Amino acid sequence: MEFDPGVLLIVGAGFSKTAGLPLATDFTEHLLDTASLKTDGPSVKQVEFLRKFVDDTFNGGETNPSKLWPELEDIFTLVDLSANTGHHLGTSYSAAKLRLVRRAMIVRIVRMLQQDYNRYLRSRSAESKLLNTLFDELNVDNTAVLSMNWDMVIERGVALRQKIDRIDYGCNASDAGFSKGEVSLRPAAPPEAKTLRLLKPHGSINWLYCDACRELFWVKPDQTEGVARTLFQARDWKAMPNLDPAMEIPKSYEPHCPHCRAQALGTRIATFSFRKALDFPMHAATWRTAESHLKDAPRWIFFGYSMPAADFEFKHLLKRIQLTERIKPKITVITGGATRAAEDTLARYRKFFGNDAIERTFTGGLNQEVIDYFRKIGALKRPSKKKPSKVLSSGA
Repeated sequence: MEFDPGVLLIVGAGFSKTAGLPLATDFTEHLLDTASLKTDGPSVKQVEFLRKFVDDTFNGGETNPSKLWPELEDIFTLVDLSANTGHHLGTSYSAAKLRLVRRAMIVRIVRMLQQDYNRYLRSRSAESKLLNTLFDELNVDNTAVLSMNWDMVIERGVALRQKIDRIDYGCNASDAGFSKGEVSLRPAAPPEAKTLRLLKPHGSINWLYCDACRELFWVKPDQTEGVARTLFQARDWKAMPNLDPAMEIPKSYEPHCPHCRAQALGTRIATFSFRKALDFPMHAATWRTAESHLKDAPRWIFFGYSMPAADFEFKHLLKRIQLTERIKPKITVITGGATRAAEDTLARYRKFFGNDAIERTFTGGLNQEVIDYFRKIGALKRPSKKKPSKVLSSGA
């Protein structure tokens, strides 16, 4: 059934920050933060490995504090440019070792995002109540979401608050699940089931992609640890230099693809890189669906998205559609943070789209004024009197 959204909500890292996740500028600090982790756990060992790579590559082998680390875009771009062409980076890091670095970084980010969000779910702040209201009332019959993030803030919130278990990622991804280390398809939801339409042009931490048959599968938010265990396997742990021989290798999975039965499941995430890998089937399908929604939606709402230079493909898509559609979209920008940063973000939007194209702006992040505006334009609808009273939990 074709879906024409009345509102397209485009969210970036600033939206996820509302749910306790770090901005891109803070990712390195959070990625390296192991204070709350088991000292002999897998995340700590991966952080030690990543620290050594960055020290060797950027600081002459000397230990560098996290605040002096290069931007993640620089790290991923250098790794990708070498690894994807089969070349060394320097004398010590071969293409194979660089691919190991990349997998370790992705898996550490997957776990870090989940750990940070789980901590947030235990909080009871005014902002968390507003976020719960947004998830309670999100009008999935009228509103689609386009997320530039990998995290699952949207899925977890809406799934629990509205009990929606059906997600259309716009790329023909199949609903699957882990059981005893294997992946199998879940029964199809009935046609009348409510559906969350959520596009993720850069991929998602709950996706598995088969390198053999090129099918894509998504798992429920509480099963992303299975994805992490699939992406970093026993052979990867054994390939890490200076690994303590006495260390017990963390449990990993080598599941069969539910479609072709090959043991070829991995992921294809567009990393923090100026050379994003967007030429895989699911990315292409997502971009086609995104273009369709952008053309159909009379309102574009940007929430916590700063339009970074690295997203030039997406910015080109936005500008192309704005220039060619006879009915121009009404654009709303919601941003937060320090006054100067918010003003800079709004200025960037006005310069890119044109001052007259921006209908509304909000600079206070998620607040009651934003909730009221969403209700006014139909992006939110008031729930029934029997709305669930339970709060978000980490097992959404």
